[in-house]
Amino acid sequence: MTDGKFSSQSAASARRRALTLGARFGAGVAAGGLSVANAWANERLNFTQIEGTGHPVRIGAAQHEDWDVVVIGSGAAGLAAALEARRAGARVVILEKMGSIGGNSVISEGLVGVPGTPMQAALGIHDSPALFAEDLLAAGYVNHPGKVRVLAEKALETFEWTRDELGVRWWEDRLEYEIGQSVRRTAVIREAKGGGLVYPLYERARALGVVMRLRTKALHFLEIETDAISGARRIGAVLAEDASSGKRIVFHASRGVVLASGGFSSDIELRQMQNWRLSARVGSATQPGSTGEMLREAARIGAWLLHLEYIHCIPDASPDEKGWGTTWKFSRYCAATQGVWVVRQTGRRFVNETGGNVDKTNAIFDLLNAGFEPVAIADARAVRHPQSVIFGEHDVAALVARGFVSRYPTLEALAQGRRIPLAALRETIARYNDALRAGRAVDEMGRRLSSIAEPMEEGPWYASPMLAKVLMCSGGIAADACARVLSVVDDRPIPGLYAAGEVTGGLHGIAFVGSAGLLDALVFGRIAGQCAAKSL
Repeated sequence: MTDGKFSSQSAASARRRALTLGARFGAGVAAGGLSVANAWANERLNFTQIEGTGHPVRIGAAQHEDWDVVVIGSGAAGLAAALEARRAGARVVILEKMGSIGGNSVISEGLVGVPGTPMQAALGIHDSPALFAEDLLAAGYVNHPGKVRVLAEKALETFEWTRDELGVRWWEDRLEYEIGQSVRRTAVIREAKGGGLVYPLYERARALGVVMRLRTKALHFLEIETDAISGARRIGAVLAEDASSGKRIVFHASRGVVLASGGFSSDIELRQMQNWRLSARVGSATQPGSTGEMLREAARIGAWLLHLEYIHCIPDASPDEKGWGTTWKFSRYCAATQGVWVVRQTGRRFVNETGGNVDKTNAIFDLLNAGFEPVAIADARAVRHPQSVIFGEHDVAALVARGFVSRYPTLEALAQGRRIPLAALRETIARYNDALRAGRAVDEMGRRLSSIAEPMEEGPWYASPMLAKVLMCSGGIAADACARVLSVVDDRPIPGLYAAGEVTGGLHGIAFVGSAGLLDALVFGRIAGQCAAKSL
């Protein structure tokens, strides 16, 4: 028995299993000008289902509030969903478990890949949604063509919406290349951070009457019977807890619930289930709230989860800098190409510094889990001539001023300051220098030697500790191109439940294209809000 008129959805058949299915991911829904037909049809994907409890949720003593649409999460996806639902006339509340808005979106670099912008036209760059989709599919390999096409086709419209309606300020004379892009198409927010997008989103939503509830943690989805004869049910409310008062609140949702709670990069147990190397020693480039509770809750009610194992990491971030930061640019553009990465305890190199990202990341994982510490080292020449047109000597100076990179007058001082065995470090650098002077194409670690690299021998010297960090989780809830959450029981939409952003899976696949994550949140957040507001 349950308390009150709501119950948790019991999915007895939602047992742990891996399924390869010819998914019947339903016909599209036309709502708010959106029309996506058969976006997920006739495709085969691997899905993983977390063990479901099937236990009823006891509501107990709780306050009750009536809303049309309840949004969980206040990142770009959640804010976009809330804004669109409110524009469609729905009464909307956002539940945010943290004490501030923005999720991972607010600390992102504020980059959005968009084909067909005025910036591309001014630079004579030829691009198209079809080419963007090709890049996404080539990188992701297992990502779904239907959702990819929607993302690519909605990119320009979404960019113009942020500019014209929200007032987001984009650089008009600047575009960036990002990983996996065949052409320059990445628009850059003037503030150079996701806050330049998140705060205009929030201000617009608040101005229209969207209500924000901070420190309010969603606990469970609740369902309501919609037809006594057929027994039809839908997700009709969210049970949440107010962290300030400790009170439980049932947020009724007469039209729909949008899940936009982000990924699980800080859920060490869940991420280690996917990759044993991702222990507590491995950092996270995301907000501490990325703990995956609602992902587990979605699985408990019978939602499909897919691609959880595709967790993207950055190998060369700083342990001292929050999130992704910028110190990785020193490690990558200076030390990796014209310096060395060494183990602090031994002074020896441990990997090809310019090799594949997966190989470098796994090497650092192994070091960290064995109790060792990687350090990136470069001399003055490498800092003066980094292999990057957007990162230079003044940028390194800024990192030194902030304490993320250390500067030493001599190699001896560096070894002493970083507690690295001096004799071993000298030998490591001497072997690298000998390879350069001999004109070798590759060094002993298989690194291709840069044509602009010079022997490491000129002070001052620079060093930064490195920490591999989880950057993004590609896997999550299976949702169709209309943002409807799909059931593991019959691969049909779970009535009343929508999802958008990093909490979903299927779009990015094995490897993601740079600047596609924030775009994903915006495009499918808007779709989720529009469709939820139309659901009755």
